[in-house]
Amino acid sequence: VSGSILLDPEAAKSFSRKASFNPVVLLVIFTFIQLITYLDRGVISTYIGYIQDEFSLSSFEAGALAGAYMVGYMIASPIFAHFAAHANPMILIGTGLAVWAVGVVCTGLAIGFGTILLARTATGVGEASFACLAPPLLDASAPEEKKSSWMSIFYTNIPVGYAMGYLLSGLWHADGPIKGTMAWRSPFIAIGILLIPFIIYIFVKASDNTLSYASPAMSTKSHSELKEELGDALLDDSQHSMDVDAPTPRLHVAASNESIRDYNPDAGDIAQPNDMNMAFSEKLKFVLSNKIYMLVVLGYSAQTFVVGGFAYWGIKYVENALGMSEQAATLSFGGLTVLTGVLGTALGGITLDRMRPTDADPALEDKIAAERATLLMFILSVFSLPLCAFGMTVTNVWVFFPLVGLAETLIFMCLTPIVKSLLWITPFALTPLALA
Repeated sequence: VSGSILLDPEAAKSFSRKASFNPVVLLVIFTFIQLITYLDRGVISTYIGYIQDEFSLSSFEAGALAGAYMVGYMIASPIFAHFAAHANPMILIGTGLAVWAVGVVCTGLAIGFGTILLARTATGVGEASFACLAPPLLDASAPEEKKSSWMSIFYTNIPVGYAMGYLLSGLWHADGPIKGTMAWRSPFIAIGILLIPFIIYIFVKASDNTLSYASPAMSTKSHSELKEELGDALLDDSQHSMDVDAPTPRLHVAASNESIRDYNPDAGDIAQPNDMNMAFSEKLKFVLSNKIYMLVVLGYSAQTFVVGGFAYWGIKYVENALGMSEQAATLSFGGLTVLTGVLGTALGGITLDRMRPTDADPALEDKIAAERATLLMFILSVFSLPLCAFGMTVTNVWVFFPLVGLAETLIFMCLTPIVKSLLWITPFALTPLALA
C-alpha cells in the first residue's frame, strides 16, 4: 500500500486519543439526540388525526404533514454533506439541530396548515445535518473493537424513540392534566426545548479541531485520479477484488490537528486535512461510481421497504387475519416490532464486531470487514424471507408471532452492517455524502 493519499493505519485509533472530548460522552450525547428526534416522529404519528380535525385538513394534507420532513431532509442532506469538508461539522450539526428544535416548537405553535407544513419541513432540514454527519464521527471515535456495537447503540434509538413518542403521547393525551388544543401542542413544545442543552453542548465542542471531515486525499485530486489511486477493488468489480496486493486505501479515519503541508509518509505522521476542493458533482460522481455502494444502498431500500410495511400495515393485518381487537393488535404487534428492533439492531452490531478481522493487514481491514458485513446481510435476508412468508400464511397467534418476530429480528440485524459497510467502503471525507 503506497501513495500520497494514504493515511497512517493507526490514525483511526489515534483519533480518540488526540481528541479533547471523551468518546463515551459523545456516544451518550449523540444517542440521546437520536432518541429525541425519533420521539418527535412518534408524537406526530399519534396526533396527526387531532391536527387534521383542528385545522380541518383533507386526507392529502394530513398525509403531507406526516411526510413533510422528508422533503426538507432530501434537500438539505447533500448540502450539509458537501459543506462538511469546508466547515466544522459540529457547527453544522448544531445549526441543523437548532433548526430542528425551532421546527418542532413551531409545530406546537402552528396556526394553520401552511405554518405547520413549514415547521415539519424544517424538522427534516435539521435532522439531515445530524443523520449525515454524526454517525461517521461517532464511528471514528469509537474503540476499534467496539465500533459496530457503538453504532448499534446509536441506531437502536430509532425504534425506541419512535415507540416512546407514540406511547407517551398517547398516555399524555388520555391522562395528562392539559386538555383541548394544548394537549397535542404541548408535547412538541416540550420536545423542542428538551433538545436545547444538547445543542449547547454541540456548539461548545465545535472548538475541537480533531473533529473534521476534510481529507488530504481530496484536496487536490480529480475524480479520475482518485478513482485510479483508490483502486478497483472498492470501486469496480474487477480482477483486483480478491488481490491482497491491490491498492486499498485506509481513508476511513479522522485526521488530527497536524498540518498536511508538513506530512511526511516515511516519518509516520498523521495528516491534517485541507478543505476538500472537489465540486459537489465530482464528489457525487465519485460516490456513485462505487458499485458496491450502489448495491448496498439498493438493499437498504429493500430493508426499509419491509420495515415500513410492518410498521404501517402490520397492526391492521393482525386485526383482520388473526381477529384481534385494535388495542390488542397495537400492543402485541407494536410491542413486538419495538422489541425486535432493539434486539435485532443490538445483535447486528455485536455480531459484526465479532466478525471483524483481528489479524489482517491494517490497510485491508476495512475491505475485509465490509465483505463480511455484506455476507452477514445476505445470510440474514435469506433466513428472514421464508419466516416472513410462512408467518403470513398462518392464523394461529402462537405460530404467527414467533415466526414474524424472528423474521423482524433478522431484518433489524441488517441495519448496523448496512451502515458500517457504507462507512467502510467510502473515504472518510465523503462519508456524509454517502449517508446522505
